Amino acid sequence: MRFQGRARIVQTFLSLVLLMSVLAGCGGKDNSPNQSANPDATGNTKMETVRVWTNDASYKPVMESAIEAYNKGQGLQDGIHIEYKVFGGDYNDVLKVALAANQAPELYKFVGTVKEPFIKSGWMLPINDLPGGPEFLETYKDILINGYTTMGGKTYSVPYKVLTTKFMYNKDLLKKSGFEQAPETWDDVIAYAKKITEDNKGNAYGYGVHLKDSAPSGKWYFAAQFASSVGHMGYNFNEGKFTFSDFKTNIEKILQMKADGSIFPGGEGMGNDELIAQFAAGRIAMLPGVNWDVTSIDKFWKEIGTSFELGVSDTPVIDKANKYRNYAQIADVLCVGPSASKMPEKAMKVYQLFHDDEILKEIQNNELEFIAREDIQAQAPSSFKKAGYAEFSDTSNSYFTLTPPDGGITVEGQPYQNTLVNIIAGSTNADVGAVLADLDKRYNTALEKAIAGGLDMTIYLDKNWDTKAK
Repeated sequence: MRFQGRARIVQTFLSLVLLMSVLAGCGGKDNSPNQSANPDATGNTKMETVRVWTNDASYKPVMESAIEAYNKGQGLQDGIHIEYKVFGGDYNDVLKVALAANQAPELYKFVGTVKEPFIKSGWMLPINDLPGGPEFLETYKDILINGYTTMGGKTYSVPYKVLTTKFMYNKDLLKKSGFEQAPETWDDVIAYAKKITEDNKGNAYGYGVHLKDSAPSGKWYFAAQFASSVGHMGYNFNEGKFTFSDFKTNIEKILQMKADGSIFPGGEGMGNDELIAQFAAGRIAMLPGVNWDVTSIDKFWKEIGTSFELGVSDTPVIDKANKYRNYAQIADVLCVGPSASKMPEKAMKVYQLFHDDEILKEIQNNELEFIAREDIQAQAPSSFKKAGYAEFSDTSNSYFTLTPPDGGITVEGQPYQNTLVNIIAGSTNADVGAVLADLDKRYNTALEKAIAGGLDMTIYLDKNWDTKAK
């Protein structure tokens, strides 16, 4: 997508600065995969560094321990030293700059859903072409996703984890204001939020939003949460077109809470971590959630030494007689960068290590991630320690999305994530319908141009697509 203006120039400059500091901080020969030639005790093994970059810290505790053990043990025999880096909010820009500068790592986390632009740029290598790759992919052959893990008959990543959306609430705050049940509709949410805010006189608010990190917020905490009301998160697979206008009523409900003063103040300056910290501290009664929030809440509770009874329910809907299932998504964790071509066998060994059965089970059993492979799911503990984990792992009323085409088109102006966040951050008197109609027009115009340019719509159109709640 095309981003314009001074803000984007400044962001790119900051990303360049950050990248240079990262590359400089890697230190000496470890920064270049072919320059480290430290022999093992026998003097026969050439040591090379395989770099792994990600912005996903959820499984860091398990991976750091596994990598340390590997580097001190089997890695010496394999001639591999793994350099593992977990980045923060600027990760995506840093990664793109590194790829463009031919300085990217051998393995990296791809942020997004459509890999086609990276593949066309030569920034992503197929696993099929690596030594041992075809054998490795046999384990995943039944769950590969065309258009996401696989493009043009080649596979560039494998399903790793499941991401689910629900609705979270503080049962203590709801009960204090006389509400015994989770809200079922957005009108319920508005009524609950208003009374809870009034009852707590500034000590707690009914609802919470985070608007600082517009890309994840716009997708996961707005578009994906509206899916239970409208049946999609912006792209209609039945019709093969974008229909963001369907979000109008949902957005107006949130703006109503904003006008009522029921939303925790300062959302414009908060990311998800800051918002979850306020929720964990008992200052917010209700907010949308993604399963990764369970770990964050648990962490904050341990830090502050207090907790409350956490409620997790299906996401409220506009009309109870017209309900859809909750949005869910299967996600990968690593792709293969072009520098892996210099050491394909070693890069593949590290890729396999990150997907090792024992590591997957440890991540699952420590409730760090919801693992995608069913054979690993079958070995999960019979009960869970973290509040909310069991509810978020229940996908009986969830649908797993196909891959929308928005990553493969060039849209003029702001992307949908920023547009949704900007509406909610702006005036409560905004003409929501007009903004969403313009968003539809921009996205569908871009889609039409892409189709005229040869975009294959086969994987983006499904006349039988049905997300109705059963």
